[in-house]
Amino acid sequence: MKRVLTQRMTIAALTVVMMCSAAACSGPSSNTAEQSKGEPTFSGPWAEDFRWSYNQARENGNTFAQNVLRDEQITEAEATEVANRYQFCMADAGFVFDYVNPDGSTQMQTGNMSDAEQQWFHEQDIICSKQSGQIFITHLYNALVQDPDGELRNRTAEEIRQDLAECLKRKGAVGSEFTAEDVPIVDADGEEYAQLGQQFTNPGGKYYSEQNSESWVQCNNDPRK
Repeated sequence: MKRVLTQRMTIAALTVVMMCSAAACSGPSSNTAEQSKGEPTFSGPWAEDFRWSYNQARENGNTFAQNVLRDEQITEAEATEVANRYQFCMADAGFVFDYVNPDGSTQMQTGNMSDAEQQWFHEQDIICSKQSGQIFITHLYNALVQDPDGELRNRTAEEIRQDLAECLKRKGAVGSEFTAEDVPIVDADGEEYAQLGQQFTNPGGKYYSEQNSESWVQCNNDPRK
């Protein structure tokens, strides 16, 4: 048995920023429509991301996530409840984590899973991330903790990719040949970006080591450090 540390939702924070940059998340003009429907309005540095996540939660019928996001604040207690919901959901599917932290980092005991078991894990991860509200909430909780004023929020998708590549090189996680072009543009579900992340965080990945896994998470959290 081996111990695997998986830190995923910190990556999702960057994913949503890039998706909003590429897809032009709703701007202030949508506030009037939201008010007329009795929906919350968002006005802080992360307003567009709250609006995007709130709308995604609504489309998925997750009223718990909507209620958490509604006031544009996410407390540690709320983030902890999300983590607990995710952990219980995965346990019901047969995947027992040692812990799931409010920031989305997880640890579990795992052997050498077969391809079928890995596929089952990824399918359940998607289901539980949505059911628990993790996919809608945790990345914003991390964003508010790490960058409350939104200093990193308003970069273009190209600037985000460039910052990530430079940070990874600075930390020695990749060689000098690695460029922003090696960082995929985030698609509708972030799958290609997640696959790149797995090359750093999953044993057997092209860039995997414990240090590189940490570097990937750190560079996604804040490439300035």
